[in-house]
Amino acid sequence: MESERNLSKKEKSRMKIMHAAKGLFEKNGIDNVTFSQIAKEADVCRTTVFNHFAGIRELLLAIFTQEMEDLKEHVGSSGLAGTSLIFALFDRLIEDTANYPTLSMRLITNAIISREEDNPIAMIEDMVMANLTEDDLKERETMLIAITGSYYGLINHYHVNRLKFDGETMKAEFRRIMNGIMR
Repeated sequence: MESERNLSKKEKSRMKIMHAAKGLFEKNGIDNVTFSQIAKEADVCRTTVFNHFAGIRELLLAIFTQEMEDLKEHVGSSGLAGTSLIFALFDRLIEDTANYPTLSMRLITNAIISREEDNPIAMIEDMVMANLTEDDLKERETMLIAITGSYYGLINHYHVNRLKFDGETMKAEFRRIMNGIMR
């Protein structure tokens, strides 16, 4: 994430609101959180929240977009490429998912069903596709579907079976699946 000191007061306030919202959404469920609660948690007034976000849907999109920007910055600064970058990308996604499992699923679902031009899921797919080494486009598309599907399947499996979201365990499972896919 961009350094706190490089952010304007307005940007810091926006980030504070999004951070407070993430915690409340995970704890109480997205549908059970109000802007008043978010304002209290972020230590800002309710109108400040409304000045930044027109509603919950816009706030959710902003949170997911910020998460994707942070992810993009993380892998961009890693110096990695190819399979190593793909593993680093999903390691980071899995860590975020383990910290906020319910919110992550909701954000992913909203992004998948939205038809927005700047869809964050498309950004993930673009990063994966750009780092697959196969020459055949159809083979790369098949690999992309298998890789991203493995991530979605893994987090769905944890949700459905009420397993503890442990980042290290989930990363190890994902790597095992990926090694099978990328033979």
